[in-house]
Amino acid sequence: MMRTYRVRPMRELFSMQDSMDRLFNEFFSESEDKSLMSIQPRVDLKQKENALEVKMTIPGVDPENIQVTVNDNVLVVKAEISEEKEEGDEKAVYQLREHTYSSYYREIMLPCEVEAEKADAEYTNGVLKLVLPKAEIVKPKVISIKAGKKSDDSAAATKVIEHKEKKSGDPHAEK
Repeated sequence: MMRTYRVRPMRELFSMQDSMDRLFNEFFSESEDKSLMSIQPRVDLKQKENALEVKMTIPGVDPENIQVTVNDNVLVVKAEISEEKEEGDEKAVYQLREHTYSSYYREIMLPCEVEAEKADAEYTNGVLKLVLPKAEIVKPKVISIKAGKKSDDSAAATKVIEHKEKKSGDPHAEK
């Protein structure tokens, strides 16, 4: 009996990328405690005519614990989830505990200058959405061209030529 196996190359590629990121982060991290490492949230950056739109996935964080800054064309997002302290049930022992302290950190080089003081931020269902208006310097300027009025000299010159042709006896000239 033959089994079919569906290959999903993009999923495998992202899985491999995540594994490599974790490997390098673990290898180069200065902290021995792996639970204190920062997680890089996934980002979508869309450039529109007048603004940049950023969508970032940061699940489980209170909006008060998210810090967004823009400095020298670099967007920096930091967020933290603190460990919950439980009191009262001393007899309970964790068999598995994965919800501890974690932090999110992401730096993104922006493709153009933005006006950070006019930015809008919204956090809903673990997704941070930012709208960063482009700086006036960056916005394209449209220069309208006004057509000049036709001068009456060209119309007068045409009448003079027609009048000369009539006098010269040109057989093609109108009578």
